[in-house]
Amino acid sequence: MGGVAGRLILHSRLPTIVGLVVALAWPLLFVLVPGQMHQDVTNARQDEQILALEWCMTAVVAIIVIYWERLPFFASVGLRRPSWRDVLAVAIALAAIIAVIAAVAFVLHGGATFSVADPAKVKNLPLGLRIGLVFTAGICEEILFRGYAIERFTALTGKLWLGGFAAIVLFTLGHVARYGLSVGLLGVAIIAIFLTLIYVRRRNLWPCIATHWIIDGLPLLVAPQFVHGRPTIM
Repeated sequence: MGGVAGRLILHSRLPTIVGLVVALAWPLLFVLVPGQMHQDVTNARQDEQILALEWCMTAVVAIIVIYWERLPFFASVGLRRPSWRDVLAVAIALAAIIAVIAAVAFVLHGGATFSVADPAKVKNLPLGLRIGLVFTAGICEEILFRGYAIERFTALTGKLWLGGFAAIVLFTLGHVARYGLSVGLLGVAIIAIFLTLIYVRRRNLWPCIATHWIIDGLPLLVAPQFVHGRPTIM
């Protein structure tokens, strides 16, 4: 791979096409898992299945990259040393996401929330599981939907915008099982747009991961602490 904005040089298109199918189509596997058609973040068993599947798919993609595409894994999915500009990108993106979601929510539902998670119920989940959900989503989903997908679509088509568009659409559709066709899915789309813009602008996955961690950490780790009662640790 060349510089920060360099284009991947593929030895063969087939492994990349297979890798894209694995990276982007894995949410469809939930159709085969009993009880996953309608996801609920407060369902611990579902959460454990999601964690296992996301790490499994990330491992499969890593194997494809290293042994079939014959490319360095970290560099080829945008995992590079962050700089102060990446920190600034996180701050700007978070401010923009909050502003846009708040504005859309106010216009559509008079201030209704985009979240489907009840903090009181989320608090009943083991803290370790909630941390695992936040950590896993930030790492795995950003590698699969952003770093890998955008770089490979760009390498295959020569069009960075096409990779970004595909990442936004498929990331959003991947959350249908949890949000349904509700305003919550619109919130996912808004977040996907800004995460993709960060990556397209910076070509570094770490600010996307950090932003994703913060976005998921607020409803899963922060909000439950404001619910009356003792937090569940184990």
